[in-house]
Amino acid sequence: MSFRDVSICVTSHEPDHGLIGQAVNIAEAWGAHLSCCAIGVQPVPISSDGILGTHNEMIIQMQAAEDAIQGFRKDLGLLLQEKFAGVELRESRAYATGFAEIASVFARYADMLIARMADHPDKAQHGEIIEGALFGGGRPVLALPKAWKPAPIGHRVLFAWDASREASRAIHDALPLLADTAEVCIVTIDAQTGAKRHGDAPGLDIATHLARHGLKVSVRNEDSLGKPIGERLVETAKGFDADLIVMGAYRHPKLAQRLTGGPTQFLIAKSPIPVFLSH
Repeated sequence: MSFRDVSICVTSHEPDHGLIGQAVNIAEAWGAHLSCCAIGVQPVPISSDGILGTHNEMIIQMQAAEDAIQGFRKDLGLLLQEKFAGVELRESRAYATGFAEIASVFARYADMLIARMADHPDKAQHGEIIEGALFGGGRPVLALPKAWKPAPIGHRVLFAWDASREASRAIHDALPLLADTAEVCIVTIDAQTGAKRHGDAPGLDIATHLARHGLKVSVRNEDSLGKPIGERLVETAKGFDADLIVMGAYRHPKLAQRLTGGPTQFLIAKSPIPVFLSH
């Protein structure tokens, strides 16, 4: 079963009309319905010295925010009417710290959320949207690089495999994205053998399973070479000429990854290739 209902989120804080165009192309290629959640951002009123402002200051700031939201909605509505009339527009409001909650609710009613990658996933709106869909919505996310232009995906796919529940979930969630003639590469980094780890031959069991789906599968067991795992995954994906990386997101606690870094944080901030994430 392929994806038939996909969604995106854009906000008045940083309108992303380019993401809409890319998502439309993807939805059209899959024959899927596309919905867009437009989030009007309501900032917390503060004065110039950083504390809660006076009543008049609050009124001025709230009016300015409301004007910005209305302008955002007008521009977005005109764009959709002129170029992407088939997109279903849904509207919501949130404070700057509430993107994750809005995205989590919105994502629950879609097969997948398409989002823009974030330079700093723990600080930028794009990272909050991605995490909201993954954790609160329980839905997979297709994260697109900022410089990525519409192009076919799902023909040469790298599966990041660490024998975890998250990795298995991501691979199986991603199967509807794959072309009938897709070639997939199972990649492990610093794999350890053992019954509770990768078995006797890292990557072999999952490769055999995917081959039963009619996929052309290869396995690469790579060393980290002292580099971050995310960086090695990107290097391997480039060597395979992959058009998509599939990975289980946040196997380690999200807070720990924010503090010390991790593969998920690296990929959704620095991958030049679209990344499909599931948790």
